[in-house]
Parts: sequence; C-alpha cells; structure tokens
Amino acid sequence: MIDVDVLIIGCGMAGLVAARKISEEKITAMVIATGLGSTVLSSGTVDLIGYFDHRKGRVAELLDEFIKHNPSHPYAIVGRERILKAFQEFLKKYDSFIRYEGNLEENMMLLTPLGLFKPTLLAQTSMIEGKKENLEDSKVLVIGFRNLVNHTPALIAKSLKENWGIDADYIKVERNENQPIQLALLLESRSEELIKNINEYNVGSYDYLALPPVVGIRKTKEILSEFENTLGAKAFETMSFPPSIPGLRLQQLLEQPCIQNGVEIRLGWQVMEIKTTKQGCQTQVLENDRKHEISSKAVIIATGQIMRDEINIKNEKSFQGTINPQILEYLKTDKEMKLNLDGKSAENIFVASSALSEKNMMGLGTSLSTGYASATEVIKYLKG
Repeated sequence: MIDVDVLIIGCGMAGLVAARKISEEKITAMVIATGLGSTVLSSGTVDLIGYFDHRKGRVAELLDEFIKHNPSHPYAIVGRERILKAFQEFLKKYDSFIRYEGNLEENMMLLTPLGLFKPTLLAQTSMIEGKKENLEDSKVLVIGFRNLVNHTPALIAKSLKENWGIDADYIKVERNENQPIQLALLLESRSEELIKNINEYNVGSYDYLALPPVVGIRKTKEILSEFENTLGAKAFETMSFPPSIPGLRLQQLLEQPCIQNGVEIRLGWQVMEIKTTKQGCQTQVLENDRKHEISSKAVIIATGQIMRDEINIKNEKSFQGTINPQILEYLKTDKEMKLNLDGKSAENIFVASSALSEKNMMGLGTSLSTGYASATEVIKYLKG
C-alpha cells in the first residue's frame, strides 16, 4: 500500500504543473503515468489563443470572445482570472536551464519551419530573436544541416523573401547526423565543432542566423552566446514541428521542480480502478504484471487525450462510471474541477488537461490552465 495526499495521473504539463503547485504547499504528491505525455512531443511553445475566427487582437479580448462562443471549452470552465494567473505563475516560477518569455497582453509572431510567422504567447528564450518585427529590414541567414530531417532551410529562406520581403539566404552544412537529438547532444558537448563548420561559409555579413531547434538541451543559452560571439550575428532557433527538442526541454523543465520538492514520478503504471469515499481514494494500478494500491485523499486525472485504457470509477453509494477515451468520451467537470459523471460530481476526484475539451481546440495553454486550476481546488479541498 502506498500512501500519499494527492495522486496525479498523467505526467504532461497539466499533471506536472499541478504536482509542483501542490507540493509547494507541503502536501505530498505522486505522479504516475503509462508513459510520457504529449508535452514532450510538442513544439515547446505555449499558446493561450492565437487567431480566433480569423481575427487578431489583444489576448484578453480574444479570450473573452472565445469563451463566449465555446462555453464547454476548458477555458470557459477555468475562467479568465485563473487562466491569466496560471500563465503569470508559469513565467515567474519556471526559470532554470531554460526560460520562457512573452507579453501576456498580446501574441508575438515567431518564425516557423515553413518560413511563415505564427502567433504564440510564450516561447523559449532561444526563439525570441526570431520575431517578425526583428527580422524585417534585416539580413537573415537560414542555417540547415544536410541530412537533418524535417528542416528545409531553402523553403524558409524562399518564404521569407517572397511572402515577407525579408532579405534571406540559406546554407546547408555538411553533417552526417539526421535526427534532431543527435545534433542537440553534439552541440551540448562539442559546439565549437559545428560552429567551425558554419564559419567556413563566411556568415559575418548577416544580422540574424536562423538555426533549427536543436541548440542543445540544458545549455542552450550558452551555446547561442557562443554562436553570436564567434559568428558576429544574433542567433535564434526557429519554431519546430512536433516532436521537438524544445518539447523535450519543456518536459525536463516541468519535472525538475517536482523532483526537487519530493514528488515521486513513476512511468509504466496503468490505472485500472479508482474507488472513492469521503475519507479518500483507493487506486488500483498495474505495473507490468505487478499490482499496486495507492491510498490518497484526492486524485487528479491529467491524462490528456492520448490515454488508451479505461479507468473504472466507483464509490460507496451510487456514483460509478467508466472513463473510456477510445470512444472519445470527453471528461466533464464543474468549476471546482471535480469529475462529473452522469450529472454527479465526485467528492475528491479532480480533472485537468485537454481531455476536458469536446472539440480539438486545445494545446499546452489548456493543460497549463487546467493543471493550475485543479491544483488550487485540491489545495482548498484539503485545507478546508
């Protein structure tokens, strides 16, 4: 029997944001999941709302309009005040080997791997120099590596020229590595080798160097500084197709404070059943062929939409049901983020993540907001 105050099912952004906030209140938390969630597979940028109904504008105004037209979306459940608090806290607290930047009042337009500009609210510092306003009236060199998959510097440079009127060229550096992780690890350990390869192309006449998003994992800031000091131009990473190195950085950024706060994270654990009473929850878990039982005062379901297995929910009276994502049964919750099945709210089972959405309009902003909201509600519930 494992005893913990709060059991969190899911180790993506929603689950790990909730785990950190709860553990900061000296409440014990444990995170379990069958595997890594979709956060590690993401582009690594955190959107709140980009375009809504093909309109641009101030984020708060777009958010209000979006909530008005989508009353069942997780943003409507969480509410504007908690959403903005979640983003503010993320910017303030997640600051270690990589930082995020952004103006919570309006989106920035960042360069994508298609040579277009995408609105996003928060991005890793390594991407910030790639804002559209920076590149306009500048000379840009798009740097690629000959065998790197899913990165086409010629396409990016062509789009910058033809679609945006930006003076752009490209080069392809001869390298054997074809996977982003290979180049990221190489830059982490021997960045001077790649910088020397690039310097052979006489890049000193450019204002900006647009790099693929492979500039290390935990030493990105230092590597970019080395690029700039050696090559004489400002350097940045373009945004990325998922899965990505920035997504891997984000996953590690989320995990680090949880581990420091004593949160135990276990992968390969499949939840079979949750029994709930007013006294707490008993969760049956399968690890390979081994069964575990976890006793907790509350449970947060933060599995996202990539969960593949059913979870049976039971209580001592009439509340029972089955969560079955394979038939696209989206989870329901109330304003307190408590699970709702057949019109009845569970006493101590809370929900976070994009699995709350009845439409495919979600992303890391949804996970961040619902993770924060569910944690605040669990804290209130436990502290009375």
